[in-house]
Amino acid sequence: MAEAGAKGAPLILLVAIILFVGCRGETADVVKRTIAETRQKTRVSVQIRLEKSDLPAPEELDQQRKMESQIEQQHIGSVVKSESGVGYYDFTVEVDDTTTAIPRIRTLLANAGVLNRSTIKIVSP
Repeated sequence: MAEAGAKGAPLILLVAIILFVGCRGETADVVKRTIAETRQKTRVSVQIRLEKSDLPAPEELDQQRKMESQIEQQHIGSVVKSESGVGYYDFTVEVDDTTTAIPRIRTLLANAGVLNRSTIKIVSP
């Protein structure tokens, strides 16, 4: 009986080595994906000043919703917060890369005719 266990030991060692070598690349990929998914994305705040010091008119709020929708449809980022108040409306966008997202947001603001009244800030790394 001890002899059967001694013969099975090399087989168990061989299986362990095959599993270790075979899964090594996949494990690294899983770790890299997990780190990338848990890494916090950068947030960009976009504030548009209104032409008058009042609450935004329905047309201005429609324009805000349209820009937010375009940001998501064009895969610039994900809108995570949207607000409005006296004299302004703003939204916060979670982006993968600010160097490509901010110029695209600026183009969107220019097309809407509000770039000259807008402020774009990076609010979190």
